[in-house]
Amino acid sequence: MNKIHIILAIVIIFHLVALIVGYKIQKTTLLISYLNVIAVIGVLVYWINKNLTIQQHYFELREAFALCLEACVLIFALYFIIGFQNTVYIKSVNYVAFGLHLLIAIGLLLFISLFKFNRLF
Repeated sequence: MNKIHIILAIVIIFHLVALIVGYKIQKTTLLISYLNVIAVIGVLVYWINKNLTIQQHYFELREAFALCLEACVLIFALYFIIGFQNTVYIKSVNYVAFGLHLLIAIGLLLFISLFKFNRLF
C-alpha cells in the first residue's frame, strides 16, 4: 500500500465515523456539513496546486461544472453551520454532497487499486 491508498482509506473512515457519531449524538447533519467543508477545501487546494504550474489554462465544461458544484456545496454547508438548520433543502443538499464525496472516494480507491496507480498526478 502506498500513500494514496492510505489517504483514501482515511477519508472513507472519516465519512463513516461522521455518520456513526452523528447518529449517536443526533447531530448527523451538522457533522456532515463540517465534513463537506473540509472535503471542498481539499478539492479546491488540490485543484489550485495542480494548476499552478500550467502556463495557459483552458477550462473544460466538466472542470467548470465540478468547481461550481463544489462551490455550491461549500455555500450550503456553511449556510447550515451558521444557523439555518431548519431548512429541508439545505439538509438534502448536504446529504447528497456527502454521499457523492463518499462514493467518489470509494470509486477512486477501487480505481487506483485496480489499475495499480502510485499517485494522483
